[in-house]
Amino acid sequence: MRMRKSIHAMVTACTATTLLFTSSLIAQAQRTDDADPESIIDATAPQNAIISGPKDHYDQLPDLGSNAANFLSDYEAKQLGRAFIRQSRAQLPYISDPELVDYINRLGDRLLAVSDEADEDYNFYLVDNTVINAFAVPGGHVVLHSGILIKSESESELASVIGHEIAHVTQKHISRKLEASRYDGWMTLAAVLAAAASGDADVAQAAIGVSQASIVDRQLTYSRSYEAEADSLGIRLLSRAGFDPSAMPTFFKRLLDESRISESHAPEFLRTHPLTINRIAESAERVRAYPPGPKQDESEFKLMQAKANAGYNENHALVRDQYLSQIKAGNNSLPNRYGYALALSQNGEFDKARTAIDDILKDYPGHVSVRLIQADNELEAGRIEDGLAILEALYQEQIAKGNHMIDVYYANALVLTKHTKEAIPILQAALETQPDDPYLHILLSRAQGENGNDYEAYKERAEYHYLRGHYSFAIEQYKRAFRLTKTEYQRQRLAARIEEVEAEFEALQRL
Repeated sequence: MRMRKSIHAMVTACTATTLLFTSSLIAQAQRTDDADPESIIDATAPQNAIISGPKDHYDQLPDLGSNAANFLSDYEAKQLGRAFIRQSRAQLPYISDPELVDYINRLGDRLLAVSDEADEDYNFYLVDNTVINAFAVPGGHVVLHSGILIKSESESELASVIGHEIAHVTQKHISRKLEASRYDGWMTLAAVLAAAASGDADVAQAAIGVSQASIVDRQLTYSRSYEAEADSLGIRLLSRAGFDPSAMPTFFKRLLDESRISESHAPEFLRTHPLTINRIAESAERVRAYPPGPKQDESEFKLMQAKANAGYNENHALVRDQYLSQIKAGNNSLPNRYGYALALSQNGEFDKARTAIDDILKDYPGHVSVRLIQADNELEAGRIEDGLAILEALYQEQIAKGNHMIDVYYANALVLTKHTKEAIPILQAALETQPDDPYLHILLSRAQGENGNDYEAYKERAEYHYLRGHYSFAIEQYKRAFRLTKTEYQRQRLAARIEEVEAEFEALQRL
């Protein structure tokens, strides 16, 4: 059982971990009609700007001489990337906790700020999976399994994986692979995406006739030259952004050592990113050309690591005991105490969790992350008004500071506790800053529907399904909303939106 579906439990109720889209799930998603999807949040919190680091002259990158940009245009790359992320939301258990998503995106932005090659907007995602893996998708999308966050021994190690994946995007490695394989790779990937978007189970089954392993090996397994290029660029990004560049070969060597100890449990990352002793040695040699990174403040990294570990581990009692053991051994750090309190709550020990949280707040009064799990614990314990009061106070404090992260937590709690009327303006305000968040749309759809606003309910449900790649069903919901329009302005606006989505759907099918 994963983290509960409450404020801190905003993950999709999906157990599939494949990158492909099975026909049965596609068909099921298209048949969903009026059934309410899970009321779980999938939000990307605001990202802070990072000051650019100094330029360097240490790196010498190989010229691999590709015409990938001519083969796959920037427009096509963005369309494929967006389509993949939308479709995969129905397949992969994306972690949507605003704190975790915001942290990963700020970490990614810190690296992007010192990149000479990144010339587009990037999005960074976490998937609830303890298997160590990460992959990049054309169009600036980088997806990391939570296992990387949990098992990294420093923030620099986590940043090294993100920097490596950023390099795969900036150097257009997937596009180059598609160019090299031509119709075999490009047409297969396009067919899978188009079939998934169509919702036609027969077409999808035909498109996915090749096995998962074969597709992934063809499209996501990088060559040694690509890996060397990604290593080199990633190390440069680490150094420029103020991280320890030696973290990359250190982390990779540990992965390789673990795979040798237990070949049957080798990290998935090693299959799609071939790793050898020579490659590690080469990256370690590159690191010698860079100055050592400054000492890092890793307090936020360790806190978010504890949140991912305690919040999404299936064995809550085991995690609880692990943190308690460290505390008894004298490690009374905030992350350890936080992880222990969260694990208690996740294990249903609400009274003990309340005591642990109160003790933390005595030493760290007003700590936002701690107060969030305090609110969640009260809600789960059935003390609804107490939990909502904590969230409302946090919401008012953070809004005054221009921070909209609490919007998502508070709105989700309001909807789950049937305070839908109060949730509507908060959700509408949240969508102004996070318009591409599908679960904000479905929450607003539910809230509008329960308040008798059927036009808004259908319109928001349409946006939800559009953002999840269910184009046919989204268009159907838009048309239902259209039949309920009351003004010429509503009709014109919705007609334009329907035309826009239909055009995008047709363009995707033609890729």
